[in-house]
Amino acid sequence: MAMTASTGEGLRARKKRQTRDAIAAAAMELFLARGFDEVTIADIARAADVSRKTIFNYFPAKEDIVFHEGRARRAELIAAIRARPAGESLIQPFRRATMDYLDRVEHGSVDAILAVPRLVTASTALHNRLSVGWEKESAELAPVIAEQAGETAGELVPMVVARTLAWTHRLTFRAAFTRLLAGEDQRTVAADLRAQATRAYDLLEAGLASYGAAGAG
Repeated sequence: MAMTASTGEGLRARKKRQTRDAIAAAAMELFLARGFDEVTIADIARAADVSRKTIFNYFPAKEDIVFHEGRARRAELIAAIRARPAGESLIQPFRRATMDYLDRVEHGSVDAILAVPRLVTASTALHNRLSVGWEKESAELAPVIAEQAGETAGELVPMVVARTLAWTHRLTFRAAFTRLLAGEDQRTVAADLRAQATRAYDLLEAGLASYGAAGAG
């Protein structure tokens, strides 16, 4: 039977995703074994059994391979902001993203959770790219926040709100992997940070509950 758009992911899209995932998996295995800076694009091409050109078709730079899951999560967050039910505040999509991350901290593989942080702490190139990526994330979130609040992109308030909410999540993320790297029990870390993040989001909710609330105005 012929596949239609309604049946879900098409064959071409699935093959592209599988190729991208295979490249990323092969690269991460090399990065974790040798260190990010010691692995070349040629090494990754050989390990993934693809050409260098194919890698660059999916990842503009080697650093992008490490952070590709972060880009996907950012797209999911933006979609969640836009799809909020009537009356839901802008805080809730960020709160859910943070709590989902802490669920992974509590129940997931610690080695998997720490794979990217370990690479970043050992590589200046990755650390610099992460800083650029965080600023890019805020720059992408700000106009979405402005749109949802009925304000003009580039105005100060939506930019402040975007960065405040993004950094609430980032600080939780940073605290979690820092404590896991120090050897703390993952369940203890998750429980403590869940309580702290809840308090932080509750305080933000108190001040921003009506700002950009879905359906408001």
